Amino acid sequence: MSRTDQDKDKSMDKQEIAEEEREKMLNAENTKHTGAAPVPDLESEEHKPKKKIPIGGIKMPGFCRTKSKEPCKDDESKPAESVDTETTIVMPKENEQSVPSVPEKQTTPAKESKEKEGRKGILNAIRLPLVSVFPRKKNKDGDAELGTTGTAGLASIETLDDSGTEKNPITSEDGMETVRLDGDTTDIAESPKRHLFVVCISAARRNLFALAAVLCILLSVIIIICVACAGPRRSANQSYKTDKYISAVTSCGLIQGILEDGGYAFRGIPYAVPPIENRRWQFAEPLSKLEDCWNGTYLAHNASNMCLQYETSGRYNGAEDCLYLDVFTPDVRYDSPLPVVVMIGAETLDGSSPGVMQPSAKLARVRDMIFVRPNFRLGIFGFLAATPLSQAAHPPSSGNYGHSDIIAALQWVQLNIQNFGGNKSSVTLWGHRAGGTLVTTLIGIRKTRDLFSRVWISSGSANFPHQDLELAEKLSSQFMHAINCHDANCMRTKNVKELIEAIPDKWHHNLIELPKKEEILPGNDTHEWLILDGAILQKHVGEILTKSELSIKLIIGTTAHSGTPEQYLSSNVSSKQIEKIVHDSLLGSKGLADEALRRYNATPEGLARMISDIRVICPLMTVASMKANVPFYVATQPRGNLADPDSDAAAILGTYAARTPEEKRHVSAMQQLFNHYVWHGEVAQADPKGANRVLIVGQDIIPQHDYPNCDFWIKNEIVPLYGRID
Repeated sequence: MSRTDQDKDKSMDKQEIAEEEREKMLNAENTKHTGAAPVPDLESEEHKPKKKIPIGGIKMPGFCRTKSKEPCKDDESKPAESVDTETTIVMPKENEQSVPSVPEKQTTPAKESKEKEGRKGILNAIRLPLVSVFPRKKNKDGDAELGTTGTAGLASIETLDDSGTEKNPITSEDGMETVRLDGDTTDIAESPKRHLFVVCISAARRNLFALAAVLCILLSVIIIICVACAGPRRSANQSYKTDKYISAVTSCGLIQGILEDGGYAFRGIPYAVPPIENRRWQFAEPLSKLEDCWNGTYLAHNASNMCLQYETSGRYNGAEDCLYLDVFTPDVRYDSPLPVVVMIGAETLDGSSPGVMQPSAKLARVRDMIFVRPNFRLGIFGFLAATPLSQAAHPPSSGNYGHSDIIAALQWVQLNIQNFGGNKSSVTLWGHRAGGTLVTTLIGIRKTRDLFSRVWISSGSANFPHQDLELAEKLSSQFMHAINCHDANCMRTKNVKELIEAIPDKWHHNLIELPKKEEILPGNDTHEWLILDGAILQKHVGEILTKSELSIKLIIGTTAHSGTPEQYLSSNVSSKQIEKIVHDSLLGSKGLADEALRRYNATPEGLARMISDIRVICPLMTVASMKANVPFYVATQPRGNLADPDSDAAAILGTYAARTPEEKRHVSAMQQLFNHYVWHGEVAQADPKGANRVLIVGQDIIPQHDYPNCDFWIKNEIVPLYGRID
């Protein structure tokens, strides 16, 4: 027999012997597991040498790898082609000893700890040796070794003899032993360390869908947080606007405004039925009927006519069809509504309206507010009380038509201002000079409830209506005889020129000088434009302020020289002339001239302060003192030589031409005071308890308890009896 045949027979014999030994081992194992579990000899187990097992493999009876260089004991009897199989059975040592069995409940702590360690070793051994999806790098001998792009498969073992020892093996009670993958071994080449970037790329490729889902979730969360934090944005600077025209919705239809200086201006918007022909001398009627509205889009580009009024030059100007208003807004939107300021301006109750009270689109943009300026009737068309007119009305009443115009304008604001970006719950009613007088009389009356929330009164009058309707009709008899009318129809068909020419000259009064000796106190036989008509005005303002709890915020103020006559502003007056003026007035007849000159000095500035204190400042301060929580301010910074009657309003509106640092600081102080009040409804500098509620506004705002010299005039009964009548 040749040597090759002998080798084959020997191999076959070895395989047969291995097969027989494997069957014996399996039978012995089955018998061991079915019977009572023997208690291993701990001492023999500890000194017993451990078998070497493959990295990542599980050492169990009859388990081995065919790729091992040394075959199993009985491999000689098996055919050579069995080497290509993936795994073979590893035989246990024949000299494994067993001990008598003990019940399972009486296991020792050492056994329990070994069971836990064995289970962990089995899990770790099974978890890691997965075949990598990446190809393995081969070494010089052609054997596969651990590559840098994947995980190696099951490693082979060299021998199962007792020649070597395993580092920290974990053995279960079944004889299975797990080798830690991080143990030192010389059988397998050490795998090179991979770069962190390569590891990240490999992990990303293996978990591509999970990574994409996580990224999408994170991106969504970031977007939601950014949108929530940003919120609605608005910019006070609207210079990016390119549309020349813009439309807004009103209760009567669409209107179109025009772009000006970064804001929008809507001029000449009708808010009431024209008070002409048979509607002359009737209360304002809002646009509530379809025939009073318009078709298409109303072009609100140009300013409307002023209401008929008497000018200081002695002539009348304006038109009867004048119930229009202007709206100036930074933008037309519905989000983040802005506070609204309704401006009522007039120098007297029969003329010079709106005076200095003229807002603009630029002002609305810079202040981030909405300004509304309505026209309203003045003079005989706005306040005439006459018997024929009362008899034609139901209930019988006449006069105060100008009040009804302002009320109708406020109702229009409540109905439409939200379509211009305004907040109808934050409306400040601002009245200046005679407009301030009108606004003061609207405080606390039933018809203006919920139409505004704040009131700002500057340089108004402290003489409010106290004449009843009967007395007012009697004092109008001279005018009725002049126009020769005995019924309302005749009066409404009269020519405007005839009506103007019939007005008595003494009705155009404006008391802005020192009280005269012969001056008749208001309320007796002196004509007054404002009366208690019973329909709109029913109570005196003082009675409302002292007895009623106001649901609105109120601030009153004026300038230090608000009662200065025009001739004192434009010419120089000597000291002797001033002394003569004071002694010839009511002050001289009451023996107060010398004391007045001592307090104010015989200078033009002193005379201007004296007249202003008697006619405007001190009477207004008495009105403000009727309520403990009503602040009162006095603007003292001169504009030129004097703090003229319009300087506070001009500073607020930005038309105050400040040249010196002192004037610039004064303008800033007035604007801060006004803006904070419009936005928040409070005066931060005022004492809430009323102790220091007088605010002197010069270069800064200085609170103080009282205003100089007012107590002197009040004590001598000059104030408020001789306050200015508008």
